[in-house]
Amino acid sequence: MKNLNLFFYSILLGFGISACSPKYYAPDTHNVPLISKKGETNIALAGTLDLEIEQIEFQASRGITKNIAIKANGGLYKPIEISTGENRNGSGKFIEFGAGYFKPLRNSWIFEAYGIYGRGSVKNSYTMQNRFGITETETISANLTRIGIQPNFGFKNENFLFALSSRFVKLSYQNINGELVYEGESQKDYLRANNQHFLIEPALTFGAGLDGFSFRIHTGFSLNLTNPTFRQYDASAAFSFNYSF
Repeated sequence: MKNLNLFFYSILLGFGISACSPKYYAPDTHNVPLISKKGETNIALAGTLDLEIEQIEFQASRGITKNIAIKANGGLYKPIEISTGENRNGSGKFIEFGAGYFKPLRNSWIFEAYGIYGRGSVKNSYTMQNRFGITETETISANLTRIGIQPNFGFKNENFLFALSSRFVKLSYQNINGELVYEGESQKDYLRANNQHFLIEPALTFGAGLDGFSFRIHTGFSLNLTNPTFRQYDASAAFSFNYSF
């Protein structure tokens, strides 16, 4: 079976493997700092809880004025190999920047909203033997862009964090090259025909810690409003280690 695996970087952005069909997108971990004051800084290292994608991500944020904050996040992604007799390799990278408004509310509740812009690249290959015993490799690569807004609302004190967040973004693919065929269809043609999408990506974040250090669990979904049948993952799960000062 011929599978295509595209990953974020930049997104992840990440992409992943499926034993049944190609996948072109998977939602990455939300960067939800819940900044409460000027000078507050948060850095984090995140990893996946997904069974099909391995990823390592970084996150950073800082309050630069009384109500303005900046943030950055990105990651490296690759598929977890599945033993199916196929040799599939994929890699991806993604980086995103954001700037926005934050407002501390009563009783440790915080609202913030960021404009976000991210870029990434992906390269994937599939190696197999044809009926004559000759090894063939099919490869496809693409760049991607994600732009939109991300509002966050949550509770944060010295020992506990809870947040609701959502990304409202436009995802687009560029510089699609190479060739890979799945079920008789050129995946380059498929991706070119489905190269722009509007997504809504809600997420939950839970965290607990002490003295600035915290451990957080992140879960999220990706809803494709442009093409609900687009070959993508619809959910994500990750953990992160955070330090705030």
